Amino acid sequence: MGKRYRFRLVAAWLMLMAAGCMKQETVELQYYYEYDHDFPLNAHVEPLGDGLFHVSYYSVHAKRVPALLHLPETGEAPYPAIIMLHGIGDHKNADYMQIGDSIFTAAGFAVFRIDIDLHGERELAFYPLKKARKFSYTLRNAMVQTVFDLRRAIDYLDTRNEIDSTRTAFLGISLGGIIGSVFCGVEPRVEYPMIALAGGGLRMALGTKGFSERIKNMLAPVEPLNFISRIAPRPVLFLNATRDTVIPRVSTEMLYDAAKEPKDIYWYDAPHHMPPVPVFQDCVRWLREQMAD
Repeated sequence: MGKRYRFRLVAAWLMLMAAGCMKQETVELQYYYEYDHDFPLNAHVEPLGDGLFHVSYYSVHAKRVPALLHLPETGEAPYPAIIMLHGIGDHKNADYMQIGDSIFTAAGFAVFRIDIDLHGERELAFYPLKKARKFSYTLRNAMVQTVFDLRRAIDYLDTRNEIDSTRTAFLGISLGGIIGSVFCGVEPRVEYPMIALAGGGLRMALGTKGFSERIKNMLAPVEPLNFISRIAPRPVLFLNATRDTVIPRVSTEMLYDAAKEPKDIYWYDAPHHMPPVPVFQDCVRWLREQMAD
């Protein structure tokens, strides 16, 4: 190492010390989900027939993400696309996900469905999803991973000539909506976010423990209230149930109030498990209205 190079290195080090940059106690959440967009996807695609494909691709942390891509039989390519994300304990091929797939593809949308980390094809036999709250850090990390996985899903869809990258929608349901609020807040390539059966204030689910500073900091990267306002000026649709006993109404209203205009909210006289057909049909109508503007 030459004297001139060592001098520059020492000078740079002293400047950092003088600027107080040797220690940083906080990180802006808007930068938390940045990643290497050009990292190889190494996608594997297997045709399943009738426009349906099983897809897998690499996400961050060397995780391989399984997905289903369904191209519509109507309309002409490039198609608008809807990324769908299921709820906790379910998977990309759950019955309501299949119903949504059929309704959306019949309306001319391509549909892309992935499994949340630790769900579906990614499930671990020894990890009890029914006791996810007991392993709060594990669940938090799975949510974080899935935000990255969804961003990589956009990277993959951008490689498909059949997909119109300027008309991408997202529909997240329950836990999928909570994760999706974060995802759509950090991912500007989603033009039309739709958040179903989700809410803010995740700490409330942990009871009195949730009011500690430790829990607040632990949940900060996946707290929808920290990200939902970043969706603007894109439009966002909220879909919620008046008799939901899983996501309290106050939580839903906190999330809606934190979002900026333009925003819409649809209420259904139903429990947490809303009737999927009218909900998905309303999503199609809302999307067509937005895309016509």
